Amino acid sequence: MRISNYRKNLASAVIMVLIAVPLVAQERLTLSDAVARALENNPDLAVDAPGQEAARLEFKAAKAGYLPRLDFEQSYLAGNNPVFVFGTLLSQQKFTERNFALPALNSPDAIDNLQTRAALQQTLWDFGRTKDRREQARLGIERADQSHQDHMRQVLLAVFDGYYSTSFARASLETAKLAVRSAESLEAQAKARVESGLTVEADLLRSRAYLAEARQREIQVQGQLETAQAQLNRLMGNPLSRPIGETASLAPKSISLPPEETLISEQKQRRPDYQNLLTELRQAETAVSSRHKEFLPVVTAYSTWEADNPSFRESGGNNWAAGIALRWNLFAGGSDAAQLDAARRRLEQKRRQISALESAMALDIRRSIIQYRTAEQQVTAAQAAEAQSEEGLRILRNRYDAGLATMTDLLSAETSRSNARTNLAEAIYRHRLSYAQVEYSAGILSPTSPAMNLQ
Repeated sequence: MRISNYRKNLASAVIMVLIAVPLVAQERLTLSDAVARALENNPDLAVDAPGQEAARLEFKAAKAGYLPRLDFEQSYLAGNNPVFVFGTLLSQQKFTERNFALPALNSPDAIDNLQTRAALQQTLWDFGRTKDRREQARLGIERADQSHQDHMRQVLLAVFDGYYSTSFARASLETAKLAVRSAESLEAQAKARVESGLTVEADLLRSRAYLAEARQREIQVQGQLETAQAQLNRLMGNPLSRPIGETASLAPKSISLPPEETLISEQKQRRPDYQNLLTELRQAETAVSSRHKEFLPVVTAYSTWEADNPSFRESGGNNWAAGIALRWNLFAGGSDAAQLDAARRRLEQKRRQISALESAMALDIRRSIIQYRTAEQQVTAAQAAEAQSEEGLRILRNRYDAGLATMTDLLSAETSRSNARTNLAEAIYRHRLSYAQVEYSAGILSPTSPAMNLQ
């Protein structure tokens, strides 16, 4: 009987080696590779590019306020209004002595006028209105770029989580497969003991029920692995069903954490969302300044050239005019004052948002550090539990073989061993993720930061 069991175990080992050969040959996916692919192909990051380009075009449009404006107008007008006829004849340089006749002045014949007009206008002084619009547009570029940086930071954390979620699911699947193999071995052992009269048939039934549960667990974990791979593929911009290769194994690793004071001091300089809010504050300040200037005049210079012809085929006359104008709105129904007050309220809102965000960022650091330390302790506890479960299972197997333990005891030990392995893998996964969240909260998470080099 022992020889038969030995052959079965040897055959199982050979089969597992043969199964493992293709897995070893699979392409290995490192976290750095996953991050590089995500930064290049992530569909969510691609959304930012048009907005960044739009911000730059808006800045280009704002600079046009310093340049002159040239308008062209082509119109056709016909009529016998005396004033229109008199003026049109003068403009067309077609006025003669007979047009002074009273009947011709009071009841003139209808006349056609084809007018070609060009107008040039240049702002000479607007008390900084154009400068404020240009500054608003420049700050818009900063906001678009900072929003993209913040979006990249979110994608990096998502890739980190997705990568190690895949590693965790793969480790859970390996544990589930091991549980199935152990359950199959226990079933075979129970069947042999029943046939030899060494135990009752209830042990065989219990082993088969345990095997069915182990297989169900394997199916469930296989689905979790496929889901994690699909999520990681989406983050990298790949088809969801594309094989991603082997991810890094979840091995315990000692990670040194920077002091909390250092992390907090770096937050304001490194977090794009905070910098973005500071940019919004400067935009609000510029908006208040711009609203103040709406109470001041605008000085412009203008020049026009006009050609008036009876038709396309007949030429007429042309003229020009030039001048300087001052436009000063003295009363607009109170709308300008209301808009100034509204701009001031938005400025105060931004100041309060900054204060609130600073408090929230400090809490983010404190919470992420606590989660990291908790996860670190859980890894230590899970390692001890996993070692104890292995030893307990070994002892119970020996006792069961000697007839000193029941099948229920043995199956309970097998379940404890599987749970301990899964808990250890989950603890390592959460330990690594909590470290990445510390860097995320501090604003230092990047493709080259320590969290990305834990493999």
